[in-house]
Amino acid sequence: LLALVSNLTGIELGSFCFPAGMILLGLWVLVRPKMVKDGSAVEFNLLGEFKRSGGWTVRPVEIWSGVGEVKLDFSQAEVPPGETHLHIYSLVGDIVLRPGTNMGLQLTANGMVNSIKWMGAKQDNFLNSVQLATPEFAQTERKLLVEVTALVGDIKVIPPGDLG
Repeated sequence: LLALVSNLTGIELGSFCFPAGMILLGLWVLVRPKMVKDGSAVEFNLLGEFKRSGGWTVRPVEIWSGVGEVKLDFSQAEVPPGETHLHIYSLVGDIVLRPGTNMGLQLTANGMVNSIKWMGAKQDNFLNSVQLATPEFAQTERKLLVEVTALVGDIKVIPPGDLG
């Protein structure tokens, strides 16, 4: 359509549309509504790795990743009692989660193409939503609810104690 309009008018619209699209994307990132509750952190990483491990305090967070890897190791993390919501949005990326032994994990994965390796078992999904939870999730005091939305994602949940 742009080529047709460009040929008819003699004006190269593509040279205007791409910069305008980038400006609109930037404005959307700045003023978009938060998808999580007030008081939640927002992390934005266009390229590269987002990593949390060791003794860190888990809080509700919204993580945006363009192309890259998100690694969250909860094995030594301080998880507050109750439910803690984490939202991960990625265009193309790997998401690695390692739950601790004293918590339950519920994973909801949405996307166009996702490959999920959950506690040793693997499943591939196309235009599908999947929800998985650790067996002790309902009974644990500390619950992590992780929602991953990825265009193309490779999601790996490593069992507690596994060096994986």
